Amino acid sequence: MNRLFGRGKPKQPPPDLNECVANIDSRGESIEKKISKLDQELKKYKDQMAKMRNGPSKNMVKQKAMRVLKQKKM
Repeated sequence: MNRLFGRGKPKQPPPDLNECVANIDSRGESIEKKISKLDQELKKYKDQMAKMRNGPSKNMVKQKAMRVLKQKKM
């Protein structure tokens, strides 16, 4: 039967609680970094829009800012 189906992979022990907590903490830190990066980008767009007059270029900056807000919300 092993020729037909092959041998099973050796099973690894399940992760312990400390590893799970460390993994969740690292995910939280990476999410916080992403959010802070998006906040900086959003501030840049906001400052840029404050200096601009109404028109197509300002609308493009608005669209970029809206995209960043959607990413931050996700």
